[in-house]
Amino acid sequence: MHFPLLVILLHIFNPALCHFASGSHLRYNDVTATPDSLYFVARDYALKGETIKARNIAAGLLENNPLYHDAAILIARTYAWEDEFDTARNYINDVLLHQPDYYDALTLLTDVEIWDGNYSRAIQTADSALLYYPDEPELLLRKARALFLEGSEEEARSIIQKILEVDPGNEEASELLRQIDTPGFYYYRVNNYLLAGYYGEYFDAPYNRHFHMGSVGYSYYTGAGPVTAKINFANTFIDGTGLTRYPSLQYELEAYPRLSRESYLLLNYAFSKGDVFPLHRSAVEYFRALPHGFEVSAGIRHMYWDDHYLFFTGSAGVYYGDMWFSLRPYFFPLDDQISASWYIFARRYFGHADSFAGIILGYGISPDETFAELPERIYLRSTSIGFEFSRGISGSYVLRGGLRYKNEEYVTGSSRNYWYLNIGIRYILTGR
Repeated sequence: MHFPLLVILLHIFNPALCHFASGSHLRYNDVTATPDSLYFVARDYALKGETIKARNIAAGLLENNPLYHDAAILIARTYAWEDEFDTARNYINDVLLHQPDYYDALTLLTDVEIWDGNYSRAIQTADSALLYYPDEPELLLRKARALFLEGSEEEARSIIQKILEVDPGNEEASELLRQIDTPGFYYYRVNNYLLAGYYGEYFDAPYNRHFHMGSVGYSYYTGAGPVTAKINFANTFIDGTGLTRYPSLQYELEAYPRLSRESYLLLNYAFSKGDVFPLHRSAVEYFRALPHGFEVSAGIRHMYWDDHYLFFTGSAGVYYGDMWFSLRPYFFPLDDQISASWYIFARRYFGHADSFAGIILGYGISPDETFAELPERIYLRSTSIGFEFSRGISGSYVLRGGLRYKNEEYVTGSSRNYWYLNIGIRYILTGR
């Protein structure tokens, strides 16, 4: 067997065993294998998802051709696809050290910063690249995307409109403009903030009961998505007398890890030894954005009081212009059958994801909005209506709140008036 062909066969089965010399002509599937042809083989492996094979071939090229920048960028790209952003940056920066204007390195580095949630750094990288390639549409698109995700919608929109003036058929620019004009399309914004809020539940039959809860917390945006830690403190008053002398405490942690540009998770867990909270409370839900402004989700809610309560839920929503509509059911076991609650949401946005007003219609109980004495009410029939709002104030504050009325059956044939009130404020630390 011809020796170079043996080397190539060894490379297929164990790429780490061989390296390729610059300018040598090797045989690969009966095609003369130059460094360029080997690069295309590595690229094909990468596109098929076989990143280890791709990296090994590209690494062999780099060892004998240190300035073969396309091979380094290919390796960096495969690491970025796997969210190993620091490793990807090392390869990209090594290329830029030798050739600061290398186009593929600059565009990939901008992508890496966007994927890693470093939008300000992505904007800086795009600006540096635009010094070498003024008005380059691909770079302008990346800068606009980073500006949008950072929260600078107007500046992003201005850039996209300039691109479309020159190239009206640019589909990527048109799609990004649609996303910019769809309030709430992207959940992930760099918003680190402090929060404080109040939540109350009130009814007056068959006795007068008030539930009061306050919350304080901090939300931090990580590269994978926002994480929020809160302390909730609450007490229940029946006919004016508190159930406990001091408020019960609940410790809550919530995260929205990003899985891809189109999907993310809701993860929530709360723990309390207090009398007015469940001992454990948790939630897991998967969200997926679909074309044309649609979004769907599926998840579960769990609470443990003196027994386990498990809810199955999901949602189907759509953004239409400056409106958002969503349907969310809850399903839970009831005497060997499945009982259900249904909630409909409609919002009108006013130019920003933090500025909206909406209405809520519901049938049945919502485990996402009820905190107190759930075991006694989990199977009660009810209908509800309410409104919600959110408004930015002075650039650094967001005020949110809502009021809901529910007519709830508390024993067969008897119902009561039930009120929910919530109000909260966020102080934005970064990202706006």
